[in-house]
Amino acid sequence: MMRRHRSWRDLGLRAAGLSAALLTLPVQAADPLSTHDAATWLQRMSDAARNVAYEGVFVVQHGSAMQTLSIVNRPFGSTKEGRAERESRLAAMDGAQREVRCTQSGSITRVMEGGQIKLEKRLNSRHFPDLLPPNAAALANWYSVKLGELARVAGLDCRQVEILPKDPYRWGYVLCADKDSGLPLKAMMINEAGLPLMQYAFAEIRIGGSPKVESQSSRDTWRMPAQPASVRPIGIETVSVKNLPPGFSRIAAVKRTLPNRSGRARMSSEVEHWVFSDGLTHISLFLEPATRPIASVRGQSKQGMINMVTRQVGPMQATILGDAPWVAIEAIAMGLEMRPDAGDPR
Repeated sequence: MMRRHRSWRDLGLRAAGLSAALLTLPVQAADPLSTHDAATWLQRMSDAARNVAYEGVFVVQHGSAMQTLSIVNRPFGSTKEGRAERESRLAAMDGAQREVRCTQSGSITRVMEGGQIKLEKRLNSRHFPDLLPPNAAALANWYSVKLGELARVAGLDCRQVEILPKDPYRWGYVLCADKDSGLPLKAMMINEAGLPLMQYAFAEIRIGGSPKVESQSSRDTWRMPAQPASVRPIGIETVSVKNLPPGFSRIAAVKRTLPNRSGRARMSSEVEHWVFSDGLTHISLFLEPATRPIASVRGQSKQGMINMVTRQVGPMQATILGDAPWVAIEAIAMGLEMRPDAGDPR
């Protein structure tokens, strides 16, 4: 059973200590594994995040910002296609009241706002420790894998695993996989210099067993209301992308309504949202009609993890951003072009 803490403050202080240790823990990896062995390790960690029952508390740190979340993962079996059926629930333990439910059919965020519950559909259902794609073995084409020493996270022994890019189009990761189950207990995204960009670590975790089953009344509170969809398929596409970075493909393309817009701006609040990924690194493209001629703009988050480019493509304004190096963002941005048969969307 998970140990009880005297207060959430105690948990936060302990989590801060774990985050500091994550930064200073030395990594002494051996030579890269063969492609076959690398694929085996990647797939083992990916399968564990989906097929293993677990519940616990983890900390995510991005720069100086840190948040604590609880998580429960319940596997239910397999679909007819052989895919694992499961449900994951994450809840923020500090800051705004926010919960996320992820299943095979999609992901929903529930936010407490002004005393009211607001539900929002999400495109992405991935989260720590579920960072690797279902077909994780394919990542061995674009990343090398090195095994490091045994470490200890949340009271469990784990093996350090480096996932390092073979080219400049993606960031790398350092994981620590539970020695018995292969479940990632810790993850750190690193840049080309090996410096941390974002990190996760379990403070407490219980692996195995049968997590508490949610009541039907509680499940009903997650039902989306009957209202116009804020996310829907794209009809006629206005632009195309050529020369994607190696290993990347488009995994999603929808129209969505952006929040917090009103008045005249609300008329153009519906944007196209495309997502490109190699399975580990994700880049988003947002397209909307340009209300005036725009100049190309480059931007970078304070911590250097997220890069962004905005440019005009015909009558469209394109914003490309993601937790990826500049070279990947710019490759997609400069590869955009209007389709010859596309009309003016305005």
